[in-house]
Amino acid sequence: MSKGGSAGAAQTAVMQDMQDLAEEQFQYYQQQQAQQQQAVDQQMQEYASFEFENPYAAAENPFANIQTEFDSIAAGMTNVAGGMTNYAAGAQNVYAGAENVYAGAQNVYAGAQSQFEGMENIYGGLENQFEGMENRFEDMTVDMRAADFQAQQGRQQRANIMQGLRGAAGSSGVAGLAQAMASQGALQSQQIAAGIGQQERQNQMLAAQEGARIDQMQRGESARLATQAAGGGMSIQQAERAGRAQTQQMTMAGAAEQQAMQLSGAAQQQQMILGGASEQQQLQMQGAAALQGYQFSGASQLQGLQFQGEQFAQQMGIAQTNLMAQGDWQTAMTIMGGNAMLQQAQFGQLGTMLGIEAGGLAGANAALSSAMGNQMSAMGMQAQMYGSQSQASSGLWGAVAGAAAVKYSFLCIPKGVKIDCVNKAIAIENIKPGDVVIGYSGKPVKVLQKHEYLEDPTEKRFYKVKFNNGSVVDVCDMHKINGIASKDIIEDVAEKQVYDGVEFSYDLLTEDLGYRIDGIPVNSMIEEMATVIANKIKNK
Repeated sequence: MSKGGSAGAAQTAVMQDMQDLAEEQFQYYQQQQAQQQQAVDQQMQEYASFEFENPYAAAENPFANIQTEFDSIAAGMTNVAGGMTNYAAGAQNVYAGAENVYAGAQNVYAGAQSQFEGMENIYGGLENQFEGMENRFEDMTVDMRAADFQAQQGRQQRANIMQGLRGAAGSSGVAGLAQAMASQGALQSQQIAAGIGQQERQNQMLAAQEGARIDQMQRGESARLATQAAGGGMSIQQAERAGRAQTQQMTMAGAAEQQAMQLSGAAQQQQMILGGASEQQQLQMQGAAALQGYQFSGASQLQGLQFQGEQFAQQMGIAQTNLMAQGDWQTAMTIMGGNAMLQQAQFGQLGTMLGIEAGGLAGANAALSSAMGNQMSAMGMQAQMYGSQSQASSGLWGAVAGAAAVKYSFLCIPKGVKIDCVNKAIAIENIKPGDVVIGYSGKPVKVLQKHEYLEDPTEKRFYKVKFNNGSVVDVCDMHKINGIASKDIIEDVAEKQVYDGVEFSYDLLTEDLGYRIDGIPVNSMIEEMATVIANKIKNK
């Protein structure tokens, strides 16, 4: 065997040892993971089968038998005012012997006389000053001189006219003219007569008016003088009578006032005597009433204090009973609360044990995932070694091709899909090992590995699955969602869309079964894919 052949054989042997060691490690951690899973399942069964008991079920009401019916402590109380007497019952009427001080009063006006008797009417002898008056218009005359003068002027005027027209008119014309002038003369005579009558009437009116005015003035002055004389006599007579009446009135008023003062003094004296007696009797009654009030107040206060004492004693008894009942209740509640705390502690202990076992399972899963990663790394190194050997067998290349075929059946998560993290969702291509994401179980877990794959954009094998709650998950057709391949899942699914155009896909290996996308549990396919590849290589 050549030197190169011996080196290749040695390398093959070393690689085989590494693979055997990785296989042995994988089987060991796989067994440990199975045992821990069994422990977790057993602890989960104990946790789920834990039965709670109500420690308060047997609680009783300690206040149920407390006395609620009480006797009236005021039942035997007596009326402290029952024996009181009326101190005003024997009071006497201090006005019973009072006398009428006005009984002997006399009428001071009984002898008064009328001072107006015997008065005379000084107007009784007055005479009518207008009797015997004469009509001064009866003797009035008419002045004829003006009428005569007017008639003379008319005759002269007509003569002058006849003289002037005699030569011009002829005998016949003069006769007609004379007739006309005669008629005019007659008319003028009538007018003169009317003027004379009017003058006579006017003269008569003036004379009569002046005579009447003079006569009225004379008689008015006579009447005024007579009235003044009578008025003066009446005033003198009234003044004399008024003076005598005033003198009599003043005399009578003085007597009445003197009598009123005497009567008032007697009445005031009697009133003072009666008032003193009444006030003395009132003071005696007030004193007796005050004394009786003090006695009643003392008896009432004493009875009230006795009643308050009995009431306080009864309240103290009730309070003592309530305190005893409260003590019993608090004791029972403390015992029941202790049982509840004990039960809670037992349940918490089961939860703690379950958490410990779950933590051990997570550690076993992590160890198994690490062993699987080591195994896959060894297989990769072995495949690389086989590929570098010039005399690689066609069977090994078939195994490598089988591994590629396995990868081809798992296309994983498209680039850009966001993974649920603690504070926000992050695109899967931006997540790296060591980061914390929301695990398959809904709790924060660490990312142990991250795988990245080159995809064929022409393959239409990616599903966008929309659930009834509105969540959307993008995975390949074979990637499992909640344990079921996306192409087969139908529970709570509202819609599915198949698409292509994906160039890169990713997958994450976490501390539990996987991770979450938009709140939906998504399985990690790395362990399953590694197991399939290992089996294919072994078979080759």
